[in-house]
Amino acid sequence: MSLKAIPGESGLPVFGHTLRFMRDCNSLFDDMHNKYGSVYYNKFLSHRAVHLLSPEGNEFVLLDRENNFSSRLAWNRALKALFPNGLMLRDGDDHRYHRRLMGAPFKAAALEHYVERMNVDVASQISSWGLIDNFQFYPAIKSLTLDLAASIFIGEDLNQEAAQVNQAFVDLVNASLVLVRYPMLGNKYQRGLEGRAFLEAHFRSRIADKKASSDTDMFAEICRAEGDEGERFSQQDIVDHIIFLMMAAHDTTTSSLSSICYALGKHPEWQNKIRDEISSLGKSQLLYGDMSEFKTSGLVLKEALRLYPPLPTIPRAAVRDCEFQGFQIKAGDQVMACPSFTHRMADIWSDPQRFDPERFNDDRAEDKQHRHAWVPFGGGAHKCLGIKFAELQIKLLLFHLLKNYQIRIPAGYEMPYQPAPIGKPSDMLPLKLEVIV
Repeated sequence: MSLKAIPGESGLPVFGHTLRFMRDCNSLFDDMHNKYGSVYYNKFLSHRAVHLLSPEGNEFVLLDRENNFSSRLAWNRALKALFPNGLMLRDGDDHRYHRRLMGAPFKAAALEHYVERMNVDVASQISSWGLIDNFQFYPAIKSLTLDLAASIFIGEDLNQEAAQVNQAFVDLVNASLVLVRYPMLGNKYQRGLEGRAFLEAHFRSRIADKKASSDTDMFAEICRAEGDEGERFSQQDIVDHIIFLMMAAHDTTTSSLSSICYALGKHPEWQNKIRDEISSLGKSQLLYGDMSEFKTSGLVLKEALRLYPPLPTIPRAAVRDCEFQGFQIKAGDQVMACPSFTHRMADIWSDPQRFDPERFNDDRAEDKQHRHAWVPFGGGAHKCLGIKFAELQIKLLLFHLLKNYQIRIPAGYEMPYQPAPIGKPSDMLPLKLEVIV
């Protein structure tokens, strides 16, 4: 049986559809879907990108039952110099080996300890937010999540050296988002490479002490990680993993919390529902054992990530010719699972543009219509290792925010959302936090 050629278009010379994707990927997906259907190609800079706009496409790419795809080759195009050999940039047996050794910092006992530590830091840092005129939520939450990552992941106190570490991470993440990846004096990419070099030296110099310590931060746990046969990470492995984990933890959480708090400002009735649960708990802190009772925040989290997934697409590189629904995918193609599109499909989600957290409750369970309809954390072997940590951190932050503040947005305000490469409000998200007395 002959396979169909994938329809599509190359877009602008040199840039392809890159600029439009960066501005508004959802309208691009809609237009291309209307023209070509659920399988099409376009160009991002010089690379051909095949998009699969369906839950079945998400499943085909993310589960990769036939070993057609490489995560490493796909992400290396953007991240190789900045985040080399992070967990997302590994494949096959190598990926499985590293993921297994990294399991300890994400087990229940460790997560319980992280939650206890974060309660104090979160309560302290947000206490002044309601006093700030013209408060911008995005930079405030970005700073907070980076500070939390420094504390939980690497055990850094908030001293001058930690500030240098934080700035290096800021420069590194900013560099990962630029289109022109060529270092020139003073540009973002150059600063990112310099930040990477600083962080490598910083962490490498601490590995011996961390291995010998009884510290409980993730850095220490990774330094001491040991497999069933006594295998351990090399020093370079440790450095690569902790730098990547820091980036992944704070940047995607910042994106998620910005979307959640915008949605709560626009739909204050959901603030009240969460606040009712806070009152019923009757506690000043949200502990690990309380998380299962904090259910409404979980529904809000899922709905916000449906409408605003931090990653609108999840790329893979085809390592051999293969086929999907009768279409031929060629070795070398970039192949995209597309959460941002499948999260808005009308044949899966009722009134998909509406903010409706109850669609995730047990009675409706719209996300269960297809196990790959809702995939903000990816799926398959590369599903986000820190998914539980992210959920706990977001619930904890919402607990303290809504216990102390009413979130309000300016009249008539609509968040200008930049969905790619990592979702964020392009205006820094002006919110008003009114102190609850």
